[in-house]
Amino acid sequence: MKMSKKLSDYKILITGASGSLGKQLIHELVDRGIKPIVHVRENSDTDYIDSHKLEKRIADLRNEDQLEKLVEGVDMVIHTAAWVNFRQDRLTQFTGINTMGALAMYNAARKAGVKRFLHVSTVAAVAAMRRNCDNKKLRWPPLVNEEHEFNLDRMRIPYILTKHAAEVELRKAAAAGDPELVIVNPSIMIAPSRTGDDRRKATRWFSKLIMPDIPVRVNLVDIRDVAPGILAALARGRNGERYILAGDNITARELVLAISAVLAKLPHLVRFPRAFYDFLARVAVTVGRMLGRRKVSFYPDLVKMLDYDWAYSSAKAREELGYRNRSIFITLEDLLTNNFTGSYIKEGPNGK
Repeated sequence: MKMSKKLSDYKILITGASGSLGKQLIHELVDRGIKPIVHVRENSDTDYIDSHKLEKRIADLRNEDQLEKLVEGVDMVIHTAAWVNFRQDRLTQFTGINTMGALAMYNAARKAGVKRFLHVSTVAAVAAMRRNCDNKKLRWPPLVNEEHEFNLDRMRIPYILTKHAAEVELRKAAAAGDPELVIVNPSIMIAPSRTGDDRRKATRWFSKLIMPDIPVRVNLVDIRDVAPGILAALARGRNGERYILAGDNITARELVLAISAVLAKLPHLVRFPRAFYDFLARVAVTVGRMLGRRKVSFYPDLVKMLDYDWAYSSAKAREELGYRNRSIFITLEDLLTNNFTGSYIKEGPNGK
């Protein structure tokens, strides 16, 4: 299907518009003179959305009748709505929102004649690089790209499993025809907190007596880079393709030291053995059960993430979409000085 690359030619719907990424996308689109239609939940905070006088549509992703009205008259969908949490319980809820909700949105979009459906996933739905004996021989192990095979099913983490399942099901659905499907996989997004006072929060964390020195690489990306990357994928991404939108690959230790440089506070880093984290996780699960706690936030499967490097390449997005990301050190400086300009949180009452 031949489509215009000018987003202003289309009616664009953003799901999950009250979240950080949704609001940053609104900021980007409005800055380009485009007013999207926004999806929110019944109890969403819509102050920022209302400041731009955008059309709001309320819907539950698990309600097909509401989804039909949600996508009515829409040309393109940016699906950001998801439950982002690494807790171990409530697999049914994760599946209902992250997997079945995404599939229901796509099917509703098909019935409504939507031309393009962009699904915002996560790099964890692609793969991670296991730090095995072969990788230890290299100074820096290889980076994960879009062609890697998913290898995280051994970790029973509902968020990761359901986001990967969503990609699998969407690809199956898209094989039958329109709407065109494009998937983007952002890495760990850095964005201001709701209060905007991130320096105080980081300072409090650095006041702890001991900070764990974790031997993994992670990839962090500025939300101000992810949003334009998504819009580039919406306009120019190839049908059926996925694009990793990543930032800098950095060791956890380097990250802590970079933060300490901005805060001018020296952390007391301690390297604990891998077995120590397993022990703490098992104790946490046992104590939680004894106390009748339903939420399980620290558990052995989560500790398995330490066995991987979460380092990624955005070469494909750079080449095909013109994607660019700023240095993580610039992002941290902006975040920890509470000066995150160019984002929704820095807009005034008139959106400027």
